[in-house]
Amino acid sequence: MITAQDLEYHHTETDDYTWAETYYIPISVPEERLFAHVYVVTRPVLGTMSNDIRVMGAVSNTEFELLSVDTRYHLPLPERFSHIHAPNGLSVKAVNAPRDYRIDYVGSDGTEIHVDYIGIMQPFDIHDRDENPLAGKTEAEQLASTSMGSGYKGHYDMHARVKGTLKVRGKEYKVDIVDRMNHSWGPRPEMDIPPMNSVWAQFGEELGFRFHMHLDPSKPAGQDQKFAHGYLLDKGKVYGLVDLQMTTTRVGIVPFSIDVVATDERGNKYQLRGTPLAGAPWRAYSTCICWIGLIRWEHAGMIGHGSLQENHSLPVESKLRGRRWTDPIPALTA
Repeated sequence: MITAQDLEYHHTETDDYTWAETYYIPISVPEERLFAHVYVVTRPVLGTMSNDIRVMGAVSNTEFELLSVDTRYHLPLPERFSHIHAPNGLSVKAVNAPRDYRIDYVGSDGTEIHVDYIGIMQPFDIHDRDENPLAGKTEAEQLASTSMGSGYKGHYDMHARVKGTLKVRGKEYKVDIVDRMNHSWGPRPEMDIPPMNSVWAQFGEELGFRFHMHLDPSKPAGQDQKFAHGYLLDKGKVYGLVDLQMTTTRVGIVPFSIDVVATDERGNKYQLRGTPLAGAPWRAYSTCICWIGLIRWEHAGMIGHGSLQENHSLPVESKLRGRRWTDPIPALTA
């Protein structure tokens, strides 16, 4: 179970410099095809922080087409994780931990974010067997079952009502949507970040999905993704997902169609199909290329929104694709 104390640093004297504590906070305006995010990575043993604020307004295979980007490394570590204040104008404050947050950002290019994240559920603890039916019994089993390995020594996801404003190049847009955020902690060596998918879809406050997938780029579409963990938010109640099948059709690195069949712990099945509204590659770490974007989801005649993060590991991809100049050029794939 996640408590207010989980909004503070978790490392101990025995943890090394690879320990990380992260936030991922999306800000979506589907009717304008705008997708922004705030990503924070603190390295408390090193005493440093990086953060990334960006806005996407088209479906793209390059970062050159972003509307706004502010990526900073080697910033000073905040004294408390529960109130992050960065020199680039970013503030993330837990105002009612662990469910409610205030996010403010004032950039140098006419981009601003001012939103309240108000949780509509208890944060979902992926390692609590009372919440996640697939959680491992031992720590080794827990880490093996997560989509991020040791990087998810602790992790929660939470759907929330998000209200406020997003300003892009001086033009302001109203934000009023159900979205979801997460917080993670654990050892996270950059060279060991695995291929994985992080996906969510919400249909107002009544229905929401959140799931993580293992990704194996050596296998063909339809066989390359394996369910790790996730939940269903149904009329205010949270149910663990016990099975999920996902097929993604890609052009290059861009996912153009996502088909999902999910089964919750009650045995109920749900079929979803997603197509992107806005998104682009994102290099959260120097060894990763993650395509991330806002997805339009369809389910049982309903239209919803959410996002997909598909992370590709350069150490893994280079083993599969690395070639000399005399080698044949492979067909274009993700």
